[in-house]
Amino acid sequence: MEPLSQISFGLLNGVIRGTILALLASGLNVVFGLMKTVNVAHGSLYMVGAYLAWSVFAGTGSFWLSLVVSPLAVAALAVAMGMVLRPIRDNSSLTILGTFAAALVFQGMTLVLWGGTPRRLPLPLGASFSLFGTGYSYYRVLAAGLAGFVLLGFWLVTEKTRFGLTLRASEEEPELSTAIGINVSSVYLLGFALGGALAGLSGSLIAPMVSLAPDMGLRVFAVVFLIVILGGLGNIWNSVLAALVFSVVRGIATAFLDATGGLIVSFSLVLLLILVAPDYYTGGNRDASQN
Repeated sequence: MEPLSQISFGLLNGVIRGTILALLASGLNVVFGLMKTVNVAHGSLYMVGAYLAWSVFAGTGSFWLSLVVSPLAVAALAVAMGMVLRPIRDNSSLTILGTFAAALVFQGMTLVLWGGTPRRLPLPLGASFSLFGTGYSYYRVLAAGLAGFVLLGFWLVTEKTRFGLTLRASEEEPELSTAIGINVSSVYLLGFALGGALAGLSGSLIAPMVSLAPDMGLRVFAVVFLIVILGGLGNIWNSVLAALVFSVVRGIATAFLDATGGLIVSFSLVLLLILVAPDYYTGGNRDASQN
């Protein structure tokens, strides 16, 4: 394949993966950025969503049904986790330990229910278009479009609605919010539900593109956590941009190297950014830029 073709494939793959990754990062941003809860199990919820998509397809023959079933089921699972963790939500250390334990439980549950053998989900759309003489699936483009549409809706809900205002107020001023009649505990669980739904949808969308494995959740969490930190806690569009840059760099590097090499290059870029502008990522210049 010619270098231009490799770059084009890497760029397109990066944009598509990056959009879905941004959707997953937005779910973490709700719980971590807005509600100040470090949900280490967020990647595992994504993994459960992917496996549920496989199960829905295996049971009904319809992949599109999983785009409804998986987000709802994973949202319910996230709410159950939030209820268990609610007594310790103000203790960040215990919350990290609790969500890490939940991630291990979800991984073990996946091994019991689906086994350790990697699973593949066929592409829902068999049609493809020609890119430099090579077929490229329409489904990948459609998945990115759906993820982008949901991201826009998510931004509108969190920034332009009463629910979004309530969500932010409950975190920033919990006592005042309670005084004016807001049920902070219920809002906390709704935040978990929204984050879980986005994780489940992300897992469903990515399922036909990757090999499903029980450890995929823990592997993706490191990437998503970095994206949220780079983009800024609670800043949706900066996280989207960070996800796209990370994935495009990884996609282009992978086209010339391999999957491991692409990951090394993209993480090296993150390290370089942190070393060049450490004040920004510790909050000083970031706060100034947002005022």
